[in-house]
Amino acid sequence: MTEQQIQDLETILVEDVEIEESEELTVESVVAELTETAFGTDEEVTAYKIANVVNGAFKVLEIAKVIPTQMMYNYTRNGMIVKGKKGSAKEIRYTKDEVKAFATKYVNKYAN
Repeated sequence: MTEQQIQDLETILVEDVEIEESEELTVESVVAELTETAFGTDEEVTAYKIANVVNGAFKVLEIAKVIPTQMMYNYTRNGMIVKGKKGSAKEIRYTKDEVKAFATKYVNKYAN
C-alpha cells in the first residue's frame, strides 16, 4: 500500500467519526469511536488497523505525531500490544477491547 493510500484511509476513518460539538474530546471517546469505525463488522483486526486508529486519534486530537504502520507490526512481533500475543503480524489479530486499551494508553502518552 502506498503512503498516499494510507493517508486516504486515515482520512476516511477520521471523517467517519461523528463527535458532537458539545461533547468534550477525550482520548477515550475518540479512540472508542475510531475503533468502532475501524472494526466495522469484523470481530478482530490486524496491527495495521491499530496504527490507523492511533493515527486517527492523533489527527482528531490535533497531536502533531504520526506513527508508521510498520511500528505496529514490530510491536506485534514483540508482544507489546497485548501481553502474551506475540508473533507474526500476518497471523495475530486483536479484539475491540485490546485495540481500545492499547490505543488509549499509547495516545495518552502524547496527549498531555
